[in-house]
Amino acid sequence: MTEKDPSRRVAAFLNTGSGTFQMLELDRVQDMLERSFGQKGYELTVYTGGGAELIAGMKEHTEAGDFDILLAGGGDGTVSAAADTAWRNGKTLAVLPGGTMNLYARALNIPLDVEMAINALANGRIRNSDIATANGDPFVHQFSVGLHPRMIRKRNSLPYQSRVTKMLASARAFWETIAHMPTCGVAIELDGRRIERQLSALSVSNNLFGSTAPPYAEKLDGGELGVYMAGKLTWQKALVLGADLLIGQTPNNPDLDIQTAKRVKLTVHEKPQGSQCVRDGELYDLPDEITIELHARELSVLVP
Repeated sequence: MTEKDPSRRVAAFLNTGSGTFQMLELDRVQDMLERSFGQKGYELTVYTGGGAELIAGMKEHTEAGDFDILLAGGGDGTVSAAADTAWRNGKTLAVLPGGTMNLYARALNIPLDVEMAINALANGRIRNSDIATANGDPFVHQFSVGLHPRMIRKRNSLPYQSRVTKMLASARAFWETIAHMPTCGVAIELDGRRIERQLSALSVSNNLFGSTAPPYAEKLDGGELGVYMAGKLTWQKALVLGADLLIGQTPNNPDLDIQTAKRVKLTVHEKPQGSQCVRDGELYDLPDEITIELHARELSVLVP
């Protein structure tokens, strides 16, 4: 990655809905940010809010252009929205993990402990990393169709109030999803090479996942998309695939076809009514055609 000298004006946006920040108390997190970044000569402004309110404020302040580094504190959805905003406005993204999985924070080698993460970022450096788009909408982790969005939709219908209960809800949703396995017909173009598949699951990642549990990219400037395709799965095969995801053995799963490309075009046939897709953990309506592109080293990030 290409390194630059860090700029000194930081706007921190903390998601009040994050379980991590609720547990630590936002005032304490703000004090840690002001102390650590202040000691390093940064000018820091902290904004707080939840969900759509926070993201709207983030976009408004970023477009005003009065800071250099956009620090996002929250889960993968908050971080993805911040990456979108930073990329479109030429800002540097800093990630303070406050969610359940914190997949992009893991990929950036940011400690998952909040105090350690703050200290690491305050002492960090700016580097350039890749970002991907699906029909022009950025994502930093992955875009998925099939099994993954169905599982998330089921999980969201279940009650959970903490990180642990959310994980339990995810396990239940996965089991209920594989009991009635979805499939759809997809035409896939990988850098212009076309293939036709009947798939139960398809994911496209911002760089290839490593052999980690949970899976995340170990290199964010590799300049390629990871394409993960699982054909028609029985519930038994889906259960094995889920287990391999948990222990970081997906590269060895016989039912998973893994390819790479810089540009992927998906044309979805035979999709069930109401089909959805997932972009960085958030559900969206599934278009009939999706073009996914990698933008090499276009996102500036603050890393340890």
